[in-house]
Amino acid sequence: MDNGELPNIEQRVDDDVRLEFVHFDQAAVMKAIKKLKPNQASGQDGLPPLLFKRVGHCLAKPLSVMFSSFFSVQVPSMWSKAVVTPIFKGGYSCDASNYRPISFTCVACKLMERIIAAQVLDYLRVNSLISKQQHGFLSRHSTVTNLYQSVNDWTLALNNRQNVAMAYTDHAKAFDVVSHVKLLHKLSAYGIAGDLLAWIRAFLTGRS
Repeated sequence: MDNGELPNIEQRVDDDVRLEFVHFDQAAVMKAIKKLKPNQASGQDGLPPLLFKRVGHCLAKPLSVMFSSFFSVQVPSMWSKAVVTPIFKGGYSCDASNYRPISFTCVACKLMERIIAAQVLDYLRVNSLISKQQHGFLSRHSTVTNLYQSVNDWTLALNNRQNVAMAYTDHAKAFDVVSHVKLLHKLSAYGIAGDLLAWIRAFLTGRS
């Protein structure tokens, strides 16, 4: 439960280290388009990923211009809405907890998100703001690589006759309940500022 109080987070970077802008060049847009999965559903605008992949070479330039103009203003209201589809995981079909919600948002918004995320990630890596032990949500770092590293560490410890203690935690729906105010506060401590922080704030506001 969120207590409504901002945590005391020390500034993680020097005062002159900031990320305030994101560059939306044509190459970055084309790279994001190539990563789209063509069989996924469309969002509120009805434009499917397959359309973007097939005419991406024509859309890359106008999209880069559009993203640059949107970056300094409010996020379009349609981009704040998602079509939620329940995917059955198993168990009793009448139990709502046995369904995983999949949110489909506008593809253009996804492209802009990915470009922003890529440049934010580069900034965090360059400034050593991401732990080397972070495995989720990073390229070539998954739950599988995490398990490989853990098994290796456990094996080395046992071979050296050391004790091994393990603690398992399950953060159910962690990203569904995270406090946006605290998230923005933490991003600010990491040097995310200016138009970029304002865009993220607008992106998180009024979603449905």
